[in-house]
Amino acid sequence: RILDVGCGSGYHCWRMLGEGAGRVIGIDPGLLFLFQFFSVKDYLGDVPIDLLPVRMEDLPADLETFDTTFSMGVLYHRRSPLDHLLELKGTLRRGGELVLETLVVEGPEGFSLMPEDRYGQMRNVWFLPSCDTLLRWLERTGFRNARVVDVTPTTTDEQRSTDWMRFNSLQDFLDPNDPSKTVEGYPGPLRATVIAEKP
Repeated sequence: RILDVGCGSGYHCWRMLGEGAGRVIGIDPGLLFLFQFFSVKDYLGDVPIDLLPVRMEDLPADLETFDTTFSMGVLYHRRSPLDHLLELKGTLRRGGELVLETLVVEGPEGFSLMPEDRYGQMRNVWFLPSCDTLLRWLERTGFRNARVVDVTPTTTDEQRSTDWMRFNSLQDFLDPNDPSKTVEGYPGPLRATVIAEKP
C-alpha cells in the first residue's frame, strides 16, 4: 500500500501502480487535479488507485497503514516542516518507508534558508534545509536509517514552457545574468531525494 502526498493529478500514482503496487492512494486538495485524475481512471475501470481531495492534516493522526509514503515537492511549502515529517511518519506502518523529495540548499548541519518573501517567484516557500539538516530533522522526528539517495539541480531541460504549458517556467524564475541563482538572488533550485524508515 502506497500513499502519495500532494500527488497533483496522480501521475506518479499511475507510475507506482504500473510498477506493481497493490494499492495506491494519492491525496491533493486541488479539485482540478481530481477531475484530471478521474478523466483517466474512467477509461481504465476498476483499478486499485484513488485520489482523495484532502490535505495531509485532514487524515487521521497515526493512521499507520501504508508500506511506503511519498512526499514530493511538499516539505518546503509547509510552515512547520517538522510537523509535516511527523504527519508522514504517522501514515506508515512499523518498518514502513518514507520517500521524501524536496528543495535543499548547500550548507552545514543546522543550516536552513528561509526566504524573505519569494523563492523562484513562489510565495509559499518556507524552509530549504541543507541535506545534513534534513537528515537531522528526520532523526529528531523518529525516523531511522535516513539517507540521501540523490541530489540534482533542477534545469530548464526538465522544467520549461511547452506547447501544452505556455506559462512562465523555470527560466523566468532564474537570474538572467546568473542562472545559478533565482531572480531573488537565492541559490538555484537543488532537489534532494531522501529515504527513511519508521522503526
